[in-house]
Amino acid sequence: MAIPYEHHIWKSILVISLGLLFNSCQSDNTVLSANFVQDFENPPSAYKPMPFWHMNGELTTQGIQKQMKDAKELAGFSGISVLPLAPKKNGKPGTMPKFLTPQYINRFQDVLNTAEELDMQVILYDDNDFPSGMAGGKMGELFPQHTMKRLDKVEKLANGPSNFKDKIPNGKLLSTVAMNPKTLERIVLNDYIKNGILVWKVPKGSWKIMYFTLVKDSYHKAFPVVDYMDTTAVREMISMTYDVYKENFGSYFGNTIKMTFFDDVGFWKHPRTWTGLFNDKFEEVNGYDPKPWYPALWYNIGPETEAVRHAFFNTRAELLAEGFPKLVGEWTKKNGLKDTGHPPGNYDPTPIDMNADIFKFYRHTAIPLTDAIIGYQFGQNGHKLISSAADYYDKPVVATEIYGAYKEKTFDSLMLYRSAMDLFSRGVNFVIPHGMWYNPDQVYISPLVSPYSEKLAPALPDYSNFVGRSCMLLQGGKRVANIGVLYPFEELAGWYRFEDPKNPRQGFFISPETNYQEISGLLTNDLRQDFTFIHPEYFLDSKYEIANGSVLLNNHENKQKYDALILTGCKIISLKTLEKIKKFYDKGGLVISAGQLPFKSSEMGQDEKVKALILEIFNINPEVSAITEIHVSDNTSGGEAIHIPNPNEKNLSEALKTHVVSDVEFSPKPVLSSELGKFNYIHKIKEGKDIYFFSNSSDDLIETEVTLKGKLDLYQANPHSGKIMRLDNTSHFKINNNIFTKGTLTLKPVSTTFWVSNQNSK
Repeated sequence: MAIPYEHHIWKSILVISLGLLFNSCQSDNTVLSANFVQDFENPPSAYKPMPFWHMNGELTTQGIQKQMKDAKELAGFSGISVLPLAPKKNGKPGTMPKFLTPQYINRFQDVLNTAEELDMQVILYDDNDFPSGMAGGKMGELFPQHTMKRLDKVEKLANGPSNFKDKIPNGKLLSTVAMNPKTLERIVLNDYIKNGILVWKVPKGSWKIMYFTLVKDSYHKAFPVVDYMDTTAVREMISMTYDVYKENFGSYFGNTIKMTFFDDVGFWKHPRTWTGLFNDKFEEVNGYDPKPWYPALWYNIGPETEAVRHAFFNTRAELLAEGFPKLVGEWTKKNGLKDTGHPPGNYDPTPIDMNADIFKFYRHTAIPLTDAIIGYQFGQNGHKLISSAADYYDKPVVATEIYGAYKEKTFDSLMLYRSAMDLFSRGVNFVIPHGMWYNPDQVYISPLVSPYSEKLAPALPDYSNFVGRSCMLLQGGKRVANIGVLYPFEELAGWYRFEDPKNPRQGFFISPETNYQEISGLLTNDLRQDFTFIHPEYFLDSKYEIANGSVLLNNHENKQKYDALILTGCKIISLKTLEKIKKFYDKGGLVISAGQLPFKSSEMGQDEKVKALILEIFNINPEVSAITEIHVSDNTSGGEAIHIPNPNEKNLSEALKTHVVSDVEFSPKPVLSSELGKFNYIHKIKEGKDIYFFSNSSDDLIETEVTLKGKLDLYQANPHSGKIMRLDNTSHFKINNNIFTKGTLTLKPVSTTFWVSNQNSK
């Protein structure tokens, strides 16, 4: 039976009484502190939601003051992100006054004055509508040479022997290659071009003559956007936006304004985005000239195809990461701010034509953010990519832009909680709802999450407190996850090619073998064992240490220890990464192959070494496609390699049990009656406390026994009510020198709870 803390009539008596109680128990540290109890009941405003505020209309001082006051007092929001809008083609108005005009600056000053009066924060949205990088139209107007570029292929056919003469197409010529489609022989023709004319003596056979040119791209919003991969271009953009805010409002930086926001920085609707210095960067990263290899971006060119594609798309990932996100991150840090934001499709199965590489994209961003939009559970198996990137970089805050484009008719107060709790279980701990609208009667992107939403308004104060309590406990610390899943970047990059007729839509063109997001869902929603995605290139870093059957992520704060590595389905892998996986296996580690085993290398000419290593680890020829049975290999050091051709909940669970002692286990495992909602958890260690968050976003009642690793003195903290109760229905037992704690968990539909214990109670 749970015993609640007593609540006295007067707050002063409460503080004194709790203080005496906590002081009397300091010797065994089994009681939570008075500050913890009070902050959980009344969470500090910094942890509460800070929604987008779409400014669709004529701004006035009075309108700003009233709406911000209502946002705080009626909804419990602790801040807002002012999102100016460009006029829409359908006649819907944008923000008036016009973005960054003197009159707009005056209205933004009203926002800051009001925020100071109300003790609210303002998130600095960096442009006029999305995507970021338009500078309210000034980028295209003043610096058209610095706007987004596209790689085009212009193709001609020629039969030899013959003489070929042709005027080269418009644009910056990056490469000209002739390729024989039958033999795949390629000849670089750049040296045969003079004064814009190609003159070439065609050899015997049929040849495709391909010009690869860089051209100025079109745009899909109101204005052209900056070339995100060109640092000169990005600096011009920063001078026209970020620097203008600093000049006018720099005194608010670090107090009223603590955060900036960028939006959709990437390749949405522009999958062939390229940049002028691409060839130079390619040679710097890969050590060879890219010109002969450009046809691989469209065609199969032989055994080197996958390695070359990986080289191209990895180069593009480096250029993007070191472009817009890096320069904005440096600017915000220099000015005492933290930046957040997202590229398009950061949850999609492939990053290649959306954001290049989601791990590298967030290299310089203070607060990685997942864009939880379109509909409930859309892209859910990919959201762990963003929190895993944050884990690697040891970044304590992971944000979400949430609810955008959910359908208004089906969006209710329960959906506020369903989506948020699912994301909390996947590592999110800061919430930016999408959102408020200055004119709430004309919402361009549903739903309206605002005190002016008749159906949501009554729920918003409790929701804001729920978010505040949850984020207060979940920000910072280290996440406990003893499974590492290799993110198959080489497979994604080696498979992808431009303009494939089988490409269903951006973000979704993956090989039939690619199943890493299905494995993500199996682990999180079925096995209910937490994991971390590991980028294969970063796995080579010294901070990933191999130590007697485990992989240690040696961060300053967010240290992690993996007792198993899962290699998801792929044909392509880095030889260097595979060598380190072999080292882990040789030192007693558990390696699980869940799907197709790789047999091609992302490094040129290393396929045979990959095959040999796979044979050494798994004792299987990876090119044999008829394997259907689970195969187990081991070594004298206690290492085990398990190949599961067709992974499912049962066989993956059994494979993990050979080496992994579950940190959290449920008995019986809850079985939900529908796909609406999930039952998940996350475990963090923070400030000397074990913090377990359990979430039930389904419409089912959850009743189960929870077994936790360690001897714990547990308290149940309810983020919906703010009440903390001692969890007395617990027991402790030992198996193989490991001590465990067992307790009963009951979760009503669409509800959550925390279990908290001081670590030194173990």
